[in-house]
Amino acid sequence: MLEPASVHRIVRPVFGSAASLGVIGAINHEAVEACFTRLDEIEERFSTYRPTSEISRIRDGLLHLHDAHAETRMVLEICDALYEETSGLFDAWHASMDGRLDPSGFVKGWAIGEAMGVLNQAGMVNLTLGIGGDVAATGGGPRGIGWDVGVVDPLAPGSVMARVLLRDAAIATSGPTERPGHLRDPRTGLPSTSPWVSFSVVGPSIARADTLATIGYLEGEEGLARVDQEPGFGALAMAYDGRLLATEGFRLVSI
Repeated sequence: MLEPASVHRIVRPVFGSAASLGVIGAINHEAVEACFTRLDEIEERFSTYRPTSEISRIRDGLLHLHDAHAETRMVLEICDALYEETSGLFDAWHASMDGRLDPSGFVKGWAIGEAMGVLNQAGMVNLTLGIGGDVAATGGGPRGIGWDVGVVDPLAPGSVMARVLLRDAAIATSGPTERPGHLRDPRTGLPSTSPWVSFSVVGPSIARADTLATIGYLEGEEGLARVDQEPGFGALAMAYDGRLLATEGFRLVSI
């Protein structure tokens, strides 16, 4: 059996969390810096915690949407499309706990995809990039069969409840563990009362996986059926009593 290839890891703070980049093979340091610069640029534009960000200025009435950067307008147009797709369940314009604009349910996954694109275009194709439990991976990983990624068990901190092999794929998880009460149900204006303590989605797109994880968490039992209908995607949900429910698409990549 071949020895696994060594993984070079680079960790930087971003989005109030940490971005962890794992690379196998030659490192293009210029591309790595460009990757993290791209993440910083996105945070500066979309952060709901920085008063100078475009999102904060829009929500505070200091910047009109028509005067915002084209990228900001594009992201909010995507959020509007998700609002229509989910009949108002995904509502970025009223997603924060005070009922104001917060596109984070789309932005984090999209940002990871943007940063991965910078690296892939520079010829770095065997790597993984994760932020706050959301991970995208390209290439075969250390053993050539995919990147082994664990799904954290929210009921047993420090342990995992499942593992997946990702190759040119991604996984995203939504739930109240990291930021209790941060997911708002737009139908009630109150913190979500989802039956899930964790809802994870795997698939070929990190942006879509992240969005589906948020929608699936908010949608409850119907969230599993929604993900199951999307070609190439799968979901794993954990209930508060520890029960695990998975779609076939998730079971295909679980190990």
